[in-house]
Amino acid sequence: GLQVFFQAFFNHNTIIRIFGESRENTLELIKNFRITNISATPTFYRLLLPSDTICDSVKNLSSGGEKFDSKTIQNLNKMFPNCSIRNIYASTEAGVLFASDGEVFSVNEEISHLIKFINNELYIHESLMGQSDGLNLKEGWYQTGDLIEIINPKTFRFVSRKSEIINIGGYKVNPTEVEDVIRLCNGVGDVLVYGKKNSILGNVVVCDIVRLNELITEKQIRLFLKEKLQEFKIPRVIKFVECLETTRTGKITRK
Repeated sequence: GLQVFFQAFFNHNTIIRIFGESRENTLELIKNFRITNISATPTFYRLLLPSDTICDSVKNLSSGGEKFDSKTIQNLNKMFPNCSIRNIYASTEAGVLFASDGEVFSVNEEISHLIKFINNELYIHESLMGQSDGLNLKEGWYQTGDLIEIINPKTFRFVSRKSEIINIGGYKVNPTEVEDVIRLCNGVGDVLVYGKKNSILGNVVVCDIVRLNELITEKQIRLFLKEKLQEFKIPRVIKFVECLETTRTGKITRK
């Protein structure tokens, strides 16, 4: 956030605050002020959907803080036809490390020796980190807690936070994987998947869904998921909600 602010400040750019506005107000601000650059989270961008409004003034769009799913990227390309979309991985401790025009990130050759993967978790060398007494380093490496899928030694995609994995009777469920599949269902605007304590299984999968319209039903969603997910990954409880709670930085509040 500070990086975006100071870049705009030193370039003498006008800054328009659109966070927290309704979808209608946000789109109106983008059009009235001819906004050219937007920096936000995937959750914020999904609030702008469906992509039935064209905003041709936007030239650059950056996203970070959460996993950026392919369906959201496709819809944003329709809404912002003249826009370059960048998916950014950054942390408070290390700043911006990776950028991509989709879900797949590449490791820059210059820092490849300072990045490693252990048990599909991303580790960053201390030389890339900011000075902080609170860093928990292991032999000079910072354990990020981010789980990744390795495509080849130099490319990968983010899967989930290690702390968010749900244990269902011994089976491991990645909530972001389930969310990505549910978003593919027509009529679904956004979704939050989380675990709820259960005396028999330890946890069960629960989801809160924001509908684009009330025509989509729980039965339709379950039939859709049955073809896409293993049984233990399908939410036991599906709740329809008006909106998903977000943090002050625009991320979904994980339960």
